Amino acid sequence: MFIRAVAGLLTVLCVAEAQQVHLRGLQVTPPEGTSLSASEYEGLVGLLVQEGELGVLGNATTKLTPLYWTAAHGTAWRKVLVRVGDAEPLVFIIRKDNYVFGAFISDRLLLSDDYPTDRREYESDVWLFSLAGHFPQPTKINLYGGGQIVRVAERRGAVYGARVWIGGRFSLAMGYGGDGRSAAADIRSCRHYTTGSDVPEGYTGVKNENGTAFLGGSMEFMADDIEVLHVIG
Repeated sequence: MFIRAVAGLLTVLCVAEAQQVHLRGLQVTPPEGTSLSASEYEGLVGLLVQEGELGVLGNATTKLTPLYWTAAHGTAWRKVLVRVGDAEPLVFIIRKDNYVFGAFISDRLLLSDDYPTDRREYESDVWLFSLAGHFPQPTKINLYGGGQIVRVAERRGAVYGARVWIGGRFSLAMGYGGDGRSAAADIRSCRHYTTGSDVPEGYTGVKNENGTAFLGGSMEFMADDIEVLHVIG
């Protein structure tokens, strides 16, 4: 009986240690002000701290602080700019049906000096990710071929018919108006596709015959929710 109890205790301790190693450095409980579940939050932080991917960002204190959420702050682009301010780096979360995905940028949202209708384009470390609906596990989607670009419109401006483009003109757009000229009033109006050469193996989401992936289920879609979080650590 004693030996069996000791063996059981050792098993529990081993499992606990394995969980501790798996979760070490991750704030598993999501902060207030986000729709992310515990598993989604852990998966996202896990992508952020992958060894060798983000240099100084990849450390044991990395966490996310919510800045903006359409459900709480409205859907206007000016609300995004006010709430996000000068924070950097940033993570954008998009929900559409059973899909949860988004983008990371290493810089803040840089605005043009020609306020309020101009736009600005700048280089930034950029990658996309999926937390649910596309892969068996949270997955990073690296962008190549000029994908390290962010384009940001001023409060009343537009950039290629959107409020912001992440990953170049042909990656992820939010506040997309549909005509390539005028931006949408609702930031949840999105456009996205990732060319097949950038899509990791194991993708099970919507794609066309060329392997181009549509993380939102189609090239143009209305997101259910959009969030912006600040990466700290």
